[in-house]
Amino acid sequence: MELRQLKTFLTVVKLASFTKAANELGYAQSSVTGQIQLLEEEFGTMLFERLGKQIKLTKDGENLFNYASQILTLSDEAKAVITDSFTPKGSLTIGTAESLCLHRLPEVFNTFRQEYPQVGINLYFDTGGDYRTLLRKNAIDIVFFLDVPCNEKDLITHVLFEETMSVIAPPGHRLAQERSISPRDLTGEPLVLTSPGCTYRGILESILTQSGVKPSSIMGVSSNEVIKRFVSDGWGIGFLPQIVVQQELLSGLLVDLPWEGPAFGITAQLIYHKDKWQSPALKAFIAMVLQSFKTETAQLS
Repeated sequence: MELRQLKTFLTVVKLASFTKAANELGYAQSSVTGQIQLLEEEFGTMLFERLGKQIKLTKDGENLFNYASQILTLSDEAKAVITDSFTPKGSLTIGTAESLCLHRLPEVFNTFRQEYPQVGINLYFDTGGDYRTLLRKNAIDIVFFLDVPCNEKDLITHVLFEETMSVIAPPGHRLAQERSISPRDLTGEPLVLTSPGCTYRGILESILTQSGVKPSSIMGVSSNEVIKRFVSDGWGIGFLPQIVVQQELLSGLLVDLPWEGPAFGITAQLIYHKDKWQSPALKAFIAMVLQSFKTETAQLS
């Protein structure tokens, strides 16, 4: 017994005609007759009474009609469920940095939400920056973060762009008048940085250590907005992505010190575990991000 035969059987019942059923299904009439005969042979009974040109279901035919209707309904439901499983839905847990979320990703999130309204997005902010561990534990699906390029074998990395960083100070700071500054110029200066564990704080501290520079103090703050406010109030020198302080630089609340020290080499990256099952939602999100930043990079170059 095949689904095709059951569909033919139901069509004959509906139209009460082998000829009309053949026309509707696009078969030759002999094909319709042959399929019904195969069903009758398989069940060992007559399904139709043939009275001249009229046909009528037998009792066994009526019983088969009820089952065939249910079978084809379930078949259609199964197809719908399986087909629908390829539609992005469910939820994604995305780890990211505050600076990227506020200044780089809103357009991506808005577009994704419009195109895939059935997908929920959960954002995870980890001030310690231990996203790799979370990916390996499958606690999050994917990560945007700032760091030197990740080259760990169990993680897939897409470098999206290089993030320009700013060493910032209040306008009246002594270093604001210099044409260039190096790590040694920060000797004895108080610093207002992101929390310990933040990737770009670690990069700056590494540069200072390699240059033998010791700041007078380091204040760790988990909020970029608080860092900007404290730096503008004279608490110390800060270090943030330039896009985060763009408005304050334009308004004169902060100045971007002319850094001539080692390059920071900080890039925005999209990473996920190589063994992570990519659901339709995750595949769609990765594709959209890569296309979005590919376009942006092309426009900037």
